[in-house]
Amino acid sequence: MPIEVSESLIRAITTKDKALSDGRTLVKKGAFSKLGKLADDSLLWGLCQGSGAKPYEISVDLVGDNPTLRCSCPVKPPPCKHILGMLVQFLEKAAAFEVGEPAAALLEKRAKNVERADKKAETAARPKEVNTAALEKKTKTQREALDLLEKLVVDIAASGLGTLDTKKANRIAEQAKQMNDAYLPGAAEALRRLAALCAMREDDDRFWGAREPGSDLPDELRQKLMIRHLTRLWAMIRRGQKALDDKLEEGESASDGDAVVEDLLGRVWDLASLKAAGYWKQGLDLFELADERYNDTVRQERIEQGWLLDLADGSVYVDRKYRPLGALDKVGEKPSYDQPLTIDDAGVYPGFVNRRVRWELKGYHERKAATAADFDKLHRVALATVEGAVARYKEQIKNPLAPDEAVLLLRVADIQRTIPDSLVAIDDKGGKLVLRDSPITRYRSTNNLEMAAGASLSGAKLRGPASLLVRLYLGLEDGAIYGQPMALVTGATFARLCM
Repeated sequence: MPIEVSESLIRAITTKDKALSDGRTLVKKGAFSKLGKLADDSLLWGLCQGSGAKPYEISVDLVGDNPTLRCSCPVKPPPCKHILGMLVQFLEKAAAFEVGEPAAALLEKRAKNVERADKKAETAARPKEVNTAALEKKTKTQREALDLLEKLVVDIAASGLGTLDTKKANRIAEQAKQMNDAYLPGAAEALRRLAALCAMREDDDRFWGAREPGSDLPDELRQKLMIRHLTRLWAMIRRGQKALDDKLEEGESASDGDAVVEDLLGRVWDLASLKAAGYWKQGLDLFELADERYNDTVRQERIEQGWLLDLADGSVYVDRKYRPLGALDKVGEKPSYDQPLTIDDAGVYPGFVNRRVRWELKGYHERKAATAADFDKLHRVALATVEGAVARYKEQIKNPLAPDEAVLLLRVADIQRTIPDSLVAIDDKGGKLVLRDSPITRYRSTNNLEMAAGASLSGAKLRGPASLLVRLYLGLEDGAIYGQPMALVTGATFARLCM
C-alpha cells in the first residue's frame, strides 16, 4: 500500500518552510505540466518550469517506508520547492495527474528501490548478530563510568547543594562529557541539568549557554528541584549498575525494568530494535490533544512533542522529535495533527505513564475530520474521577526513576475559581483538582483554560460531556499534587491550551 499524500506528510518531509511556501506559489502560478501517476497513486511525476529554458523533471515514489524524492534542479538534498509544490498540486487537484506509464528510467529506479527495501526487510527479519566482545567492552566502560558518577554524586550530596556555584557547575559539566564518552548520554544530560540549576554569580546570567526551567526560582525551591534531580540520578546509578552487572553475567535482558534503565541511561532505539524487544503496537487509533514546542538549551535541541490519546483505552502517548538547534533548517518540523490518526504499526518505548511512540511515514493514515463517534470515545476513555487520576500518578512516582510529571485525560463536570489564585477541576463525584501553572513550566496555560471554560459554560456548569487533558505534578513548596491544563474538550468542541 503506497504512502498517502496528506498535508501532514508534506509538513513531515519539509525541512525549510520557505521551500514549502515557494512550492505553493508555483502551484498558483501554474508552473507544473505533464503531470502523471500510476493507477494506485504510488508514483507521481511531472515537469516544473523554473527560471531556465528547460523545465525541471520531478518524481515522487510513494512505495517503501518513506517517499523517494527526485528533482533535476540543483538543490540538494531534497525536498526542493518543486517537489513540495507538486505534492501540494496532487493534494489539491489530483485530477490534474493523468494515469499512465512513467519513463523507463523511473521504473528502473523504482525496481532498484524495491530491491533495496526487500533486502532491508530481510536483514531486519534475521536475528541480529551481536559482537559479544564489543558489547562486553562497551558494557564494562559504562559500568566503570557509573562508579565514577556514584563518587561524584556522593561528593555533591556531602558538600551540600548550597555550595554549588558556577565554578563547581563547570566541573560537573566536564564530568558530563566523560559520561558521553562512556556511552551514557542519558546520565550526561542529567548532570548537565543539575549543573544548569547551580547558583549563578550576579554578573553571570548564563551557564553553558543554558537556562534550565527553575533556575530563576528562590534558592530554597531551586535546591528542592536539584534534590529531585540528584535523587533520580542516584536511582539511575544504582539501577544502572545492577542492570549492567546482569548484562555482563547473562547477556541482553528481556526485563522491562532493565529496558527502562537503559533508556534513561541513553540507549538509542530504532524501530527494528523496539519491535524485536516486543515494544510494538498495531492498529492504534490516536487523537492528538496537545502540541508543545520549545528550545531545550541544555540538550541544544528543539523539542517538539504531541500528546496523543489512544481512543481504545485512554493511554496518553507522546510523539517526540528532537531537532538540533544548530541545524534547524536541515531537519523538518514534527507534524501536528488536527484529526485522528490510524497507525498500522508503531514502536512504543519502555517507560511509565506517558510512553513515547514512533512510526514510519507509511504506517499512518490521517482522517479528514474527527467525528461525533471519535469524541464519544474520547470522553468514554477519560479517567472518571480526580481520585483515579491522582492514584495513577502516585503509582508512577513511587519509582524514583520516573518523571515528576504525568499527562492524563480526566473527565470533568465543572471548572471553578474557588481559590483566589487557582482554578479547580471538579469531577462528577465532587472530587477536586487544583489547577496551577507549574513553576518550572515553559509556558502558561491556566488563563487560557479560564477563557475556554467560560466559552463552554451552559448555565453554571460546563456543557457535558467534558474532559480535560492535564499535566499532574508535585508542587515544590508543599509536595501537593497539582494539575496544569493542556486541552479542554466539551462535547465535540476542542480547545488546545498550551503552545
